[in-house]
Amino acid sequence: MNGRTRQFCATLAVGMGLVLVLLAGLQRARAASATLFVKPSGSGTACTQLASCALQTALDQATDGDAIYVAPGVYTGTGGAVITVTKSITLYGGWDGAGSGPVVRDPLAYPTTLDGEDQRRVVYIEPNLAPALDGFVITRGHSDSSGGGIYAESTFSIIRNNQIIHNYAAGDGGAIFVNRGSAQIVGNKIVSNTATWAGGLRIINDADVSITGNEIISNVASISGGGIDLECCGGATPFVARNFIAYNQSSSGGGVLVQVTHARLENNILVGNQASAGAGLALAGMDSYPVSITLVHNTLVGNAGGDEAVRVAPYVTATLVNNIFTDHSVGITNTAPAGSTVSATHNLFRNASDPFTGANAVLDDPLLDATFHLLAGSPAIDAGTTTGVATDFDDQPRPIGLLPDIGADERARRVYLPLVVRNYQ
Repeated sequence: MNGRTRQFCATLAVGMGLVLVLLAGLQRARAASATLFVKPSGSGTACTQLASCALQTALDQATDGDAIYVAPGVYTGTGGAVITVTKSITLYGGWDGAGSGPVVRDPLAYPTTLDGEDQRRVVYIEPNLAPALDGFVITRGHSDSSGGGIYAESTFSIIRNNQIIHNYAAGDGGAIFVNRGSAQIVGNKIVSNTATWAGGLRIINDADVSITGNEIISNVASISGGGIDLECCGGATPFVARNFIAYNQSSSGGGVLVQVTHARLENNILVGNQASAGAGLALAGMDSYPVSITLVHNTLVGNAGGDEAVRVAPYVTATLVNNIFTDHSVGITNTAPAGSTVSATHNLFRNASDPFTGANAVLDDPLLDATFHLLAGSPAIDAGTTTGVATDFDDQPRPIGLLPDIGADERARRVYLPLVVRNYQ
């Protein structure tokens, strides 16, 4: 190889190296998450804070990892859903719409409404994604199948801080239907939704699901699971904690129905739900899919329409610790003692009839205030047993090294510090 050829090859190698560096830089730049901005009057394709675009434009342009901020207003759609999520993105409602400056969000002050107009589902999330939906009003969805408000299919979805109201599904989940996969459903208001199965949420899970800190109120299911219906398989254990589940209705499981799955319910308040079987909570398994459930630190008050706060049907193993059952016709009914096992300790009962109370029961008025928290002098105070549950319904700490209170609320303890007298002379 002569000198000129060697020089050409060296130059070519340097050039190729620069091209590869440039391509790698472009790849890294594209991999960085983008932020897109949407207004009802948005147009064009810039999707910037100053030049916002339409919602569908942003959805089309977004790639995995991007965030879309949506300004206040009402957004409608065509076809089967107001929006269809096809990428693993985060959608934020409640952006104030300012054309410059810091991005400010307040979903209550700047409501962002996705409206199905009683004609279509509101949100459909395609399979095998990991999106988040945060801070929207999701309303007037209509589905002839399932998931009038939100339908998530085989995904890991985060559904957080939304108001999901007045949606309808002819099948499952008036507000939310999670069909397989996993979900975190956190801090939502799920109100006045209707379906055949589960007016509020229906979760058919084969992966872990957490339902925490929601208000699930006045939802109606014509058959089962007025507020929540948890079902099926895969060995996962849904975690249901710190929810206010009230005034929901169905034929079975007015507040919550747990069937053919495992579950843990912790620090929930269930009030005024109605059903002919299991007004507060109904548990039902199958020979091949038995139910295993743990109830710890829940408060059930005045659930009516049937005979019991909790109905235990066949193939159920239930463990109940530190719960309050009050103002029902019957506290706990085990309809199939040969096929089910109920163990209970340190629960408080005050119902018209309490045929089963388990060990170390407190049989007295729990003395609750209008928000179903403990009043001073309640017999539930310091009457529980240690469970390892660190906080209560309000996410306030439970005591370390002391006995906890029974029920969802841990009454705040006053700390009396020793009086120290100093001599200032």
